[in-house]
Amino acid sequence: MSKIGWPGALPPIDRNSIVPIYRQIYEGLRESILAGTLPESTRLPPERTLAVRLGVNRSTVVRAYRELVADGLIEQRVGSGSRVVPTLRTGQPERSAAVPWWVTLPPWRVGEFPMVLGELAAKQEPGRISFVQGVAPDEPSPLPELAKCFSRVAADPRIVLSYGDSEGYEPLRAAIAHRMTDRGARTQAKDVIVLTGSTQGIMIVAQSLAEPGDEIIVETPSYPGALQIFQICGLRAIPVPLDDDGMRVDHVEAILRTRRPRFIYTMPSIHNPTNVTMNADRRERLVTVARRSGIPIIEDDPYGELAKNGNPPLVGLAPDYVVYLSTFSKTIAPSLRVGWLSAPRTILERLLLRKQAHDMATSLYVQAAIRDYLQSGYDAHVAQLREELFARRAIADEAIAEHWPATFRTSKASGGFYLWVTTPREIRARPLLDASERQGASFLFGEAFYANSGGDHNLRLALTAVPRNEIAEGIHRIGVAIARVRS
Repeated sequence: MSKIGWPGALPPIDRNSIVPIYRQIYEGLRESILAGTLPESTRLPPERTLAVRLGVNRSTVVRAYRELVADGLIEQRVGSGSRVVPTLRTGQPERSAAVPWWVTLPPWRVGEFPMVLGELAAKQEPGRISFVQGVAPDEPSPLPELAKCFSRVAADPRIVLSYGDSEGYEPLRAAIAHRMTDRGARTQAKDVIVLTGSTQGIMIVAQSLAEPGDEIIVETPSYPGALQIFQICGLRAIPVPLDDDGMRVDHVEAILRTRRPRFIYTMPSIHNPTNVTMNADRRERLVTVARRSGIPIIEDDPYGELAKNGNPPLVGLAPDYVVYLSTFSKTIAPSLRVGWLSAPRTILERLLLRKQAHDMATSLYVQAAIRDYLQSGYDAHVAQLREELFARRAIADEAIAEHWPATFRTSKASGGFYLWVTTPREIRARPLLDASERQGASFLFGEAFYANSGGDHNLRLALTAVPRNEIAEGIHRIGVAIARVRS
C-alpha cells in the first residue's frame, strides 16, 4: 500500500485545560485514527516537526506517540517514522492480536499523576519513613472507645442486617446537623446526605453541577484527589493562588469579570497542602462574590473541626450558595469511609440521585457506630488530636532548623496535618524525592497539587503519617538527600 502523507489538520490544544497537553495530543490523534480521518498507513509528522507546529516541547509529542504505539494504533520504524496501522473501512482497528478490543474504548482521563492517589492509600514500606499519607496519627487513638461503640450497635439486627436509607442514618444526620449548627452553620438533618467518604461527595458535586468542558475555579495548590476528579469529569480549571490569609478573592473577582465558571472549589480551613486558614474578611468577601455572581461555592472542609480560630464555615455565611463537604476520615479514621454533604434544598434531590448511582447507601453499621462515638468519646479525642498536631509541627520545625539549609521555606500556618515546603531555585522536588527515597524517607512532590502547571519547587510532608519519634529522623534523612542533590 502506498504511503499517505499527513493531511495537515493539527490536534486541538487547550492550554487552560486540566488535561495534560500530551494527553490532548494523544486523544486528538486517537480520535482521528478511529474515525478514519487519518487513514491507514498515514505517516505522522516527525516528533520535532509536530512539536514546533503545536508550540510544545518535543518530549510532549514523544509521550503522546508512545501512548498511541502502546494502543496499537501507530507503528514506529527506524528510517520511516511513525505511521497509522492498517484499519478496516469502518475506521476501526482490525480485531487481531496486535490490536486488542480495549484499544477501541473511549479515552479515559485519569489525571496527570494517576499514581498519586494510589500512593496516598498504599501501606507503609518497612524501613522507610514516609511523610505521604494524610491520615490521623496513631496517638491519640480512638480505637478503645470506638470498639465499644461498634460492639453496642452490633447487638441490633436492624442495624447490621439492613441497607439503611440513601440519605443516611437519621440519628447520625441529626448529630451532624447539631454539630454544624454549633460551629455557626445552622443546619437541619434534612439538609444532610451521608457519603461513603467525602471524596465521593466531590465526584457527586462535579457530576451534578457541571458538564464536560465547563470551567471551574480552584485554589492553587489544591487537593490532588479533587483535581483528578475534575479532570476525569472533563472540567477546565482556572487556578487562583493563595497567600497566608487563604484564597486570593481579588483574583476570583477579576476572573468573573470575563468568564463564567460553574463553581468555585475551596478548602478554607487548614488547607491541604498549605495548612492555611482563610481569615474572616476573605470569607465574607468570597460569599459576597458568590451571591453577586450567582456562582456556587464548593466548600471542602475535612479539617474544619481541628481549627482553633473559630471562623464559621462558609456555608454558615451563605447557605443558599454553598455546598458543604466534610468527613470523619481525618478526625477518627479513614477506613470508616464516612463523610457528608449539606446543600441548598433546591439541589439536594439531584445530589441524592447521583449518590444512589454510586452506591445504594453508606454502611449503616458504621454510621450507627460513629453516631454512638459522637455521643461518647469524640469531643475529647478531637481536643487531644489538636494538641498532638501542634506538638508534631514543633518537632518538625526544630528538626528542619537543624538539618535543612535556611534557603528552604516552610508554610507558617500550624495545627494541621501537613508541612508545605518551597525549595530554592537550584533544587527541584522530584530529583530530591528520588534522593530521599534512597536515604529511606519519602514525601509528595508539589506538581501533583497544581491543576495546570507549577509545584516543581514544592513538596508536602504529612507529619501525621509516621510515629512522633520518627519525625526528626525522617527530616534528617531528607536533609542528607538535600546535601547530596546540592553537591
